Amino acid sequence: MVVRGSDPVSRCREEGLELSESALAPEVGPMSEGCGAGMIRRMRLPDHFSAQEALAELLSYPSAEGPRSLEGPFALYGAGKLGLMAMTFFERVQLKPDLVIDANADRLRHSEAWRRWPMQDPLHVPMRLKRSLPLVVSIATTCFAELAAGLKAQGWCDVIPIYDVTEAYRTRYPLGNGWFMGDLTGTERTATEQVLAAWSDDVSRAHHLQFMAWHRLRQDWLFEGAPVETAHRYFIPEISSVLGDREVFVDAGAHTGETAKAFRERVGNRFAEIIMFEPDSGNASLIEAGLEQLPGSLRQKHRLLRLALSQTSGRQPFIPQLGYGSQLSSLGRDRVDTMALDDMEVAPTYIKLHLEGHELDALRGSERSLRLHRPILSVTTYHSDTGIWKLPSWLMGRMADYRHYLRLHSWCGTGAVMYCVPAERIGARSNPKVSSWGERR
Repeated sequence: MVVRGSDPVSRCREEGLELSESALAPEVGPMSEGCGAGMIRRMRLPDHFSAQEALAELLSYPSAEGPRSLEGPFALYGAGKLGLMAMTFFERVQLKPDLVIDANADRLRHSEAWRRWPMQDPLHVPMRLKRSLPLVVSIATTCFAELAAGLKAQGWCDVIPIYDVTEAYRTRYPLGNGWFMGDLTGTERTATEQVLAAWSDDVSRAHHLQFMAWHRLRQDWLFEGAPVETAHRYFIPEISSVLGDREVFVDAGAHTGETAKAFRERVGNRFAEIIMFEPDSGNASLIEAGLEQLPGSLRQKHRLLRLALSQTSGRQPFIPQLGYGSQLSSLGRDRVDTMALDDMEVAPTYIKLHLEGHELDALRGSERSLRLHRPILSVTTYHSDTGIWKLPSWLMGRMADYRHYLRLHSWCGTGAVMYCVPAERIGARSNPKVSSWGERR
C-alpha cells in the first residue's frame, strides 16, 4: 500500500508543526495505481524471494523527475548540521534563501551561524509565503514523506529535499548525495540481484530496497522490523559485540574525531591504536585540539595523518572547508597528499571509510591489507550509484567468509553503511562489552 504519510502528526509536532489528522492527505491505492515521488510504501521484512520481487517492481517504474535548480526566492527549512551544510552550499553556488525556518528560531536567530539570516518559527510564517516560496528541507533525520505531508498540510505548496537541489549544481559543488538511479543494463540488474541475495540478514535486504527506492523513485519504502537507526553509525550491535581490547582502528574521513571518540567509548579506552586520515586542515586542527584534552597515555595511542586515503599514493585535487563534505574532487583548486593503505606499515583490525564517494578507490588501494589482516569494515555507500551494486559486489567478492550487512542511519537515501564482519570474530567473544580477540594470529 502507498500512503502520503503514515503518522506525520507526531513527527511534525517534533519539528514544531501543528496539524490535525483531518488535514493529512488520505491513503491512496496500491503501488500499481500510483508511484509518484513523496509517497510511502509499507511492507513486511523481505526474504530472498520477496526481495527480488520488490526489486523487479521498483525497476518497472520510471525514475523520478531529476534534480531541482532554484530560480528566484526560496526558503530553507532546518537549521541543524545539515542546514549549516546547506548554507555553505548556497554560498558556493551564489544562492541566498529569503527565509530560514526552524522550530528553534527564537534561540538560533542570535547565534553566530545564523544571525545574518532572517529566521522564523514554522508556525508564524505567513500563508502568502508558504504559497509562493519553494521550501528546501535540510533535515535527513526523519522520514521525508511524513515531514513533507505535514508541511503541505500547513500550506506549503512546493517542498523539496536539499539533496535534489545540490544535485542540480554538481558541476559547481561536489556533494553527491542527491543522485538519481536510472535504468539498469542486464548485467547491472543481475549484479544487483546477486547483492540483494547475498546480504547476511533480511534487514539488510530491506534497507537496500529502501535505499534504491529513494534514489530511483524518491519514495520512502518502510519495512517492518527494519527501522532507520540514526544512532550507532559504525557501531551497530553486530560490530560492537565483536570489538576487542587490542584493536587497530583506521578512521578514514575522520572529520573532527567524533567517530574515534565513539570508538574509544565502545571499547572503554582499551585498544592498540587509532589511525585517523583527515586531509582538511580545519578539520584536522579540531582533531588535534580534541586529542590535546586526552590524558597523555591515551593521546599517545592516536596517529593523525593529514592525508586522503586513496587507491594510489601521490597528490590529488581537493576541495576543503566543506565540513564533513570536504573531499577529493576534480573541481578542487587545492591539492593534498594521498596514501594507499597497502603502502603503509599498518595491521588494521577495524577500518571505517567515509570518503564522500571515494570509498571504492580507497578499498582498491587496500586490497592486500584486507586479505592479509581480515579487518572489520564499515564503509559508507550512499555518495554515488556505486552503492547500488558495484561497491557491495566488490567487497562481497573479495572478503571471503565474512558476514555482510547494510544499515541506513538517515533518510533521503543517505546514511547507508555496509558492514563486513569476519566469520572468525563471530561467537569468539566472552564479554559483551570488550574482549581481547584483537591479538593477530
